[in-house]
Amino acid sequence: MNDRPNPGWFGRNWKWFVPTGCLTVLLLGALVLAGLIGLGIKGVSGLMSGSEPVRHAMQLAQTNPEVKAAFGEPLETGMGFQGSLTTDNDRGSADLSLPITGPKGSGRLYIKGSREADRWTYRLIEVAIDGSERRIDLLGPAAKPAQPLETAPEDGKDEGEVPAGESAAA
Repeated sequence: MNDRPNPGWFGRNWKWFVPTGCLTVLLLGALVLAGLIGLGIKGVSGLMSGSEPVRHAMQLAQTNPEVKAAFGEPLETGMGFQGSLTTDNDRGSADLSLPITGPKGSGRLYIKGSREADRWTYRLIEVAIDGSERRIDLLGPAAKPAQPLETAPEDGKDEGEVPAGESAAA
C-alpha cells in the first residue's frame, strides 16, 4: 500500500493558487496606485482651479460675450492644467494653460501674470478655441500697457503731475 499521507488542500492546489494569488496582489496594487495618482491629479487641479488667477480669468471668460457665443453656457474648466503657479508671501507668478469646455465647444484659457504686494497684475488672459486659429483677448485694449507720451505737455505741467480731482489710476 501507499505509505504517503494524502496531501492537504495547498499541496493539491498550489499550481493554480500561487499564480492566481500573485496576479491578484499585482492587480490590487495597480488599482491602488492608479487611484492615488488620480487623486493627486485631481488634488493639484483643485488647488489650481481655486487660485486667484484662475478664478479671475474664469470670471472674465464667463462674462465675455464672444466666449459665451463660442462655447455656450455653462463654461467649465477641465482636467489637464499645464504651467506653473508660484507664490511666496506677497509675491508670485502665474503662467497657466487650462482646458475649458461648454455645450458648443472647447478650448484653452491662457493666463500670465505676476503678484506684487499681494496684488495680481495680468499680462495675458486669452481663450484659444479648439479647431480654430481664433483667440479672444479677455483683458481688452484697456488692459494693455499705456504708450509713453511722445510730445511734451502744452500746459506747462510736469508729465507725471495729475490735475487735482483726477485719479492717477484712471
